[in-house]
Amino acid sequence: MMRTLRISRVATALVAASLVAGSIRCGLAVAEPGIVFGPCPDNAVSANHGVQCAVISVPMNYAEPGGSTIELTVSRIAATGERTGVLFANPGGPGADALDYWARGAAVFPADLGAHYDLVAVQPRGLRWATPLGCAAGAQTNKGEQVAPGSGNRDAIKAACDAAHPGYLDAITTENTARDLDAVRAALGEQRISYLGASYGTYLGAVYAALFPDRVDRMILDSNVNPDWVWTEEFAQQQAAGKQRLDDLFAWIAEHSAEYHLGDTALQVYRNWVRLAADQGGGWYANLTPPPASVADLPGALPEPLAEIARDGYNGGVEQVGKLQNLLRTLVSGGMSAQVPLLGATAVATYTRTFWPSFARAMADAAVDPANVQRLRAIEGATSTDPTGRFVFSAITCNENAVPGRPELLGSAIATIASGGNAMDARADLVRSGMACGAWKPVTKPVPITGAGLRTPPLVLQSRYDALTQYAGGPAMAKALNGVLITVEGGDHGTFGRGNPAVDEAVLTYLRTGQVMITEADQAPLPQS
Repeated sequence: MMRTLRISRVATALVAASLVAGSIRCGLAVAEPGIVFGPCPDNAVSANHGVQCAVISVPMNYAEPGGSTIELTVSRIAATGERTGVLFANPGGPGADALDYWARGAAVFPADLGAHYDLVAVQPRGLRWATPLGCAAGAQTNKGEQVAPGSGNRDAIKAACDAAHPGYLDAITTENTARDLDAVRAALGEQRISYLGASYGTYLGAVYAALFPDRVDRMILDSNVNPDWVWTEEFAQQQAAGKQRLDDLFAWIAEHSAEYHLGDTALQVYRNWVRLAADQGGGWYANLTPPPASVADLPGALPEPLAEIARDGYNGGVEQVGKLQNLLRTLVSGGMSAQVPLLGATAVATYTRTFWPSFARAMADAAVDPANVQRLRAIEGATSTDPTGRFVFSAITCNENAVPGRPELLGSAIATIASGGNAMDARADLVRSGMACGAWKPVTKPVPITGAGLRTPPLVLQSRYDALTQYAGGPAMAKALNGVLITVEGGDHGTFGRGNPAVDEAVLTYLRTGQVMITEADQAPLPQS
């Protein structure tokens, strides 16, 4: 196993200098020095936005700068007006493609960004167009198990990745990804960069700020990972946050019962939701979603195989633990979504209420005609990622997980399921048990997050009821980086570029002046269905 990798800023500068000297290429053209931008890979970016790309070579292992290298693709949209600087961005994940971030968001981001900044995105290591992790579909573990791209079997993923590209999996960490950003900065010849990060991108930005504070100009962090919860507790906390947002979604649909005819109360909407999920073959998983009322409103009978697990309970031994492991893997991987479009669409709808009208309409369509799931499929596909994203997600979250598992919580999860209690509590206990990574142990420790040395305090944006990054992450990140927090009402995951004038103007003001003039903002207006 690789131990913690740390190198000095001097060493990093030397590595970056060597990159500028001649390790950068685009197509067949070698650039000495600097990056020469040209066409992007086929189907990598949206057309008609002026995006150009280049490829940069960086060390696979920054502790061995003379060793193996990997290649990262960089995209850029050049400033159209008087240039202020360069603005890097990462959309999150971990495991989300970044290359098309700026072009894809061109219609929603304020025009001032593109007028005054070169908009840059670096494809994170391990993904397509960035020396992808070689854990392709059809790969086998040392036990002969097939590894599917969306598999939640972390042990199998690790074995397949290690076999395909020795040493690379251990090098997929947030710290190394942050060092990649700095290598690109150096190759561009920029003394400092500004940065916009969303979701996991907030943590990547915070790590960059901790490693290279003197190279940061402005930093906007939107929908924040809690730096004290990396990673097990972050995902456990998602359960409570997700419950709240589902409650809000069902209540909103009930308020519009005249339009959608799915129930006059949140509980009625929930029961219709359970019925539709069961009709699509996902009844088991529907029971894992809590109702918007009390425990007494849960269905009286547990479906199989939950009932079997609950009956055997604590005496189930290895077989029952295995079933719980399979349950968690399915929950983590979203493996049922392809067969049960309602589940995948529901998950997307909790991200932002932008999807609420279309989700309610899609659910209403399916209620009238169970075969009519086209709208559900379209919503489900809105956040789909390349299969390499699942491997990178596993690598990041298991390689640097700093929260030890608590296997004793397996019993608590079983008891909660058997008693008909809050299923989200059961899911949280399953996550905290440590089963998500299995035998995959951390190879490094997370970089301590600090804002010491930053010239300008970061701007931290956080929705009060964010379903994916619990609200506490915003204040925690602001405290760790000495940043300024704006609390946004509602629960949108990602608040900038949502058509919210107060938030968008606050970001533009911050970029211009370094000042934050508000501490609170209303949620974005809801689009019409």
